[in-house]
Amino acid sequence: MGTPDGEEQSLDAKVAAVRFGGSTELSPKQREAIVKFADVILRGRGQFAKPTGSRLQMTEVTVYEREEDGKTQVRMVFEIDVGEDMLNSGNMMHGGCSMFLIDVCSSIALVALGIVTSRNSYLVSQAITTVFHAPATTGARLSIVNNTVSFGARTVTARTEIWDTTNRRLVATGVHNQMQPSAPKL
Repeated sequence: MGTPDGEEQSLDAKVAAVRFGGSTELSPKQREAIVKFADVILRGRGQFAKPTGSRLQMTEVTVYEREEDGKTQVRMVFEIDVGEDMLNSGNMMHGGCSMFLIDVCSSIALVALGIVTSRNSYLVSQAITTVFHAPATTGARLSIVNNTVSFGARTVTARTEIWDTTNRRLVATGVHNQMQPSAPKL
């Protein structure tokens, strides 16, 4: 996470910028691991959607025990302002950009759950089901709210809502299923 003047923040500053909470207390090592992973995914190697990904700000990580089954889950929130690089020709956020936000933000939430529960979280996407509800326009502040749903032996799932907090409307929802990758056949 950069600063407004383009300087890179220290890991401690990045961790301090996130509101950690919930019924399960995270260790400093777990907090750092979550923030480091998000930083690598959003600002690391590769150029695909880098201008958008690098502007995402992780604002909340809540670890809790789901009342219905007692299983540990994660709620993770990211924020971003809609920029020109996110728009389609109609001056609204492109559907592909919404899918990108759902993909990366829910993936980071699922890895966070893996970190918290000490489970393997080397995963690849299996399916992303997305519903578009309303357009988001330039300058709108988006809140991307991710809730893990399941973390099984074969597949994991997270649910995401993209909210336009400027105009108080739901932009898109998605369900992201991931799985362990199979070994390459050479």
